Amino acid sequence: MPVGESRDHPLANPFGPDSPNLDQVKLDPILVIVGGNELLKDRATDYATRLKGLGKNIEYIEFEGKEHGFFTHDSYSEVAEEVVQILKRFMLENSK
Repeated sequence: MPVGESRDHPLANPFGPDSPNLDQVKLDPILVIVGGNELLKDRATDYATRLKGLGKNIEYIEFEGKEHGFFTHDSYSEVAEEVVQILKRFMLENSK
């Protein structure tokens, strides 16, 4: 984010007051992966819900009980492998 900008800058908040109207913007498919105990979960959920409401191709996956960055804390865990498989599937399905 540019120095001196607030969290409402379009790069940080696509629904902020200075952000473009995303209704007319063509977006590639979006995957949102969030931990159920993540501090920014509400913001990520709102982002996904609002984009879906605009008819965008978005997939939202929540990992119950997990914190921010959960899949990098132990990159050899079962949950990290599950995230890798989700990413792989998403990329293969949307790289046509």
